[in-house]
Formats: sequence, structure tokens, C-alpha cells
Amino acid sequence: MTITDETLIRLRSTAAAGDARAALRLGRLLSLTAADPAEPGDGEPTWPEEPWLRAAVAAHPGDVAALTLLTGRLAQQISYWEACLDMNPDVMKWYGEDESTVERRHIEAAKLYARIRAAGPDRHTDAGLDELAVLLGIGDKPAAEDTYSFYVMEDEAWSGSMRHSATIVASDAAEIRWASDKWFTLAESGIGGEPTLTAYVDGAEVGSVDLGPHLADGGVGWNAVAVPELSGPRLPAGLPVPGRGLHYGFAGGAE
Repeated sequence: MTITDETLIRLRSTAAAGDARAALRLGRLLSLTAADPAEPGDGEPTWPEEPWLRAAVAAHPGDVAALTLLTGRLAQQISYWEACLDMNPDVMKWYGEDESTVERRHIEAAKLYARIRAAGPDRHTDAGLDELAVLLGIGDKPAAEDTYSFYVMEDEAWSGSMRHSATIVASDAAEIRWASDKWFTLAESGIGGEPTLTAYVDGAEVGSVDLGPHLADGGVGWNAVAVPELSGPRLPAGLPVPGRGLHYGFAGGAE
């Protein structure tokens, strides 16, 4: 199903009226973006999905999908803020955060993770949950690799010795197309590198496309891009890909 601006408008309206399923769906889409398309933004990671995912969890405290997506995004926030502390602690102040930000999110994410396990998630989430536990520092069980099927959009550029990057990981073709378009619109056709879209099935690469030649105002000319179909277990929303340093959703950074 094609995702449009009208899709988000409808979801936002329904979610604001108290529909937890709409809030979860909206949160899932927004987790694939650098900023809320409905709000002005500068491209910095802002996690626009967070209030909607919190609303979904509050409405249905035992909803594994909502718990997993919120926990996974908190884990990515932790990684981002830890990187900020390592590179330039003053960045935290720009966002009204401080060193306690990481600790608070660690505590909350660990509690949410325990709720996921207590709720009895599907077995196909085990590998991703094991990897998530390692990332959160609350588990050390090696995750089974080459487990999931997913898409990765990567956009990067170098400035001197500094690498700037944007990565989107999704497990649905319509979602990766929509999220990529939102990124290239926000970043005005990217950050200057050679963006690619790669598909993985059961952890193995099955196709990669150079998106650069297909970029235009408003995103990618998808009619000229063959996006491989996925088979096998899809990467669950919110979980990391075992052994690959990738995590469902949008991630941006510099190193």
C-alpha cells in the first residue's frame, strides 16, 4: 500500500482522538524519519514518534508491538546521547539534556524490556530481543545472526576526517520508499554522498540500487527503481539487526 501525506494526516487525526492502533502506526512511520513531516525541523534526530508510542503503550500496556518499538527507539536515543557525550557534551545542552538523560533512558528501557519478555513475544523476535538486551547492557546471550529480512537506505558524506551519515532500516517496501522520500526532501536530495538502497533476505544481501541517479525534487523516482521483494521473517519494528550494527528506524550521526 502506498503511503501518502494523507495517510499521516488521517492517522494523526485518529490517534489524537484516542485510537491506540492509529497512534502505534503513526509512531512506526515517524520512527523512520529524522523529523515530523508535519512540523518544521532542521534534520537533527528528534524522535518525533515518541509521544505517539507512549500513548499506544499507555492505552495497551501489554501490547508487545508498541512496547518493542518504544524500547527500541529509546535504545537508539541512548546510543545517540552516549555518542554526544563522547564527542561534545555541550551538544546535550543544546537540546536541554544532560548526563542524567542517558541514565534515565537506560532505567526506563530496561523496565520496558522486562515487560516485553513478560508479555510472551513471538519466537521470531527472540534474536532481535537478545541483541537489544546486549545493547541495553541487560543481557549477554549471543543473538542468532542472519535471521531477518529488511531494507537499508544509506546516505553518507565525508567532511575532512568526519563521516556524516543517515540510515533508514525498514521491513516493508512501501515504508522504505516513503521514509527515503521524506529524508531526501528534508536533506534537499541528500548529504552529498552516493545514497543506496539495499535489500537483505535472511540476513543475506539480495540486491542494491544506487539512488543518486533517481533523485529529484520531492524524493526518488521510484518507477525507475526495482526494489527487491522480501521473503522470510521480517525484522520486527523497533529491533536491531543481530551482528550488523543496524537498528530498525532512522539513525543519523557523525564520527
